[in-house]
Formats: sequence, structure tokens, C-alpha cells
Amino acid sequence: MKKLIIILLFFPLMSSAQWKNLSRGYAYVMLHQAKFGGGITYDYGFNPYLAAGLGVELTSFEDNLMIPTFVDVKVRYPFGKLEPYIVGQFGYNNYRVTYQYHYTDVNGNPTFTNYQKTGRVFYGVGAGISYLFGKVGVFASYTFRPYTYQFASFTANNQVVSFPDDKTTANLISAGIVF
Repeated sequence: MKKLIIILLFFPLMSSAQWKNLSRGYAYVMLHQAKFGGGITYDYGFNPYLAAGLGVELTSFEDNLMIPTFVDVKVRYPFGKLEPYIVGQFGYNNYRVTYQYHYTDVNGNPTFTNYQKTGRVFYGVGAGISYLFGKVGVFASYTFRPYTYQFASFTANNQVVSFPDDKTTANLISAGIVF
């Protein structure tokens, strides 16, 4: 009975140690549509095969700063120190750029107004492989992401001007360390 009580008392500590062995952090550099960037994700390991966590990246799109933040879900299949995985991502694309719309007003004078292009939610799918040397390792991955950007509507010459959403895709090649 004493052994059972001791095991029950120390069970939270043992399970905490278990998730630490299954959880992974990834710090990386990436090539995002021919532009370099970087990011970090941390995935909580539910078991040896499934992990989910959060990620953030700093990169650029059309030479402007873009900060994707996302939920990262990995399905892994470990072979000793080698760990191939598939990944799914869902997040928000923090992107905001101001443009100018030039037009002629009702009096025939050239004028302009500012409008913004902003990021929206996105998803990504990909695959990768990591090699663990112990508690640290290296990894490489590929992720495909479709992005959607929206334009704020505005008024010019007492008419509402709006543009359709801008949709583009991105190929991400990432490599870095696993910890």
C-alpha cells in the first residue's frame, strides 16, 4: 500500500518528465519565396507520435515584414535517432502594408488616398526529418502555404473602391536545430 501511495504521489513528476522527453523545440532559418527568414516553434509531445504547439516566424513578402504566428501539429514516426514527420499549420499572417490609390477628384485635380493590404488566416502542410544526437539535434523540412491578403475598402469621388482578396502560395524550406 505504501508503494502505491508513493507511486501516486510521484506520478505527476514522472509524467512531467515524460512529456519533456517527447516535446521538441525547433529554431531555424528558412527560405521563404527566395527570401531568408527565421522562426521558432515549440511542440508539446502527447506521445512519441503526436505533438502540437505554437510557432512564430520573421520573414518578408514583397519586400515588407511579415510575422506569421501559428499552431503547429506534427505526426512523427521515430526510428531510433531519426524522426521523420508530417506537419500541419494553421495561423494568422501578421502583415500590413500601406499603398496609395491615385485618382482625379470631381474638380479634375489629381489626388490620392491611402489604403492597406493586410494578412489573414493561413494553413500549411509539409514534411521534414530530424536527427537527434541526444537532447539536441538537427532538422530540415519543406512546407507549402497558401496565404490570403485582404485590402481595406475606401471612398474616392464619393464611391466605394474595393479590391478582391490577393491569394498567393509560398514554399518554405527550413533547417535548424532541435532542442
